[in-house]
Amino acid sequence: MIDLLFATALASTAPQGADIASAMPADYSVLETAQFTKPIYYAQRHEMAAERAAKKAKCKFPTAEQWVYARIEAAILVTPDGELAKIVPVESGCRELEVYMVNHLSKYGSKAGPKSNSGENTWYKTAMHFRWPE
Repeated sequence: MIDLLFATALASTAPQGADIASAMPADYSVLETAQFTKPIYYAQRHEMAAERAAKKAKCKFPTAEQWVYARIEAAILVTPDGELAKIVPVESGCRELEVYMVNHLSKYGSKAGPKSNSGENTWYKTAMHFRWPE
């Protein structure tokens, strides 16, 4: 089921977004997982920035063996030429990490060469994983 943030993000897009929203499946879980030609750039400073954002917002995530684990998911619209046309996070309970993921994918995602399996804009799902000490 698509979460409220997912639906809100679609509703707030420009008129072009209406075409995108109508073509997107209503269920995030049925989307095919995005494939990239190379890993998306992610350095230690990105991990630290994500940790600071989540702690500042007092986000709650599962812990195990003194580590906090966060998984942020999003639907991405990939054009036939491998550009990211739209990134819509799925509500995780931590808006700050959702925004962080959108910004990170916007900056580095297209450089990683997302693969499109069709000749038209196609929705895929992807996720970013974060961890930091408790």
